[in-house]
Amino acid sequence: MEEEAEGAEGVIISKKSELRREIEALFEKKGLVLERRISVINLENGEAHYFDDYPGALEFLKGKKGRWYITTPGLKFSRKDR
Repeated sequence: MEEEAEGAEGVIISKKSELRREIEALFEKKGLVLERRISVINLENGEAHYFDDYPGALEFLKGKKGRWYITTPGLKFSRKDR
């Protein structure tokens, strides 16, 4: 469970639990990182774009041709060769 604390200026600071840090370290060891953004991927050429929200992703796709896939936030490869 992540803890949240309010900073001096009213900004919420998120602290990761020990278990979450351990899991993220295991993912990173395998070359994976958590991705909080929406990914839009062209299935024909592998082109990928990232957005903070679905409306932004959908706006980007207007008028695009080809086969595109929208992902939910999740995991992605952290390696540069991917």
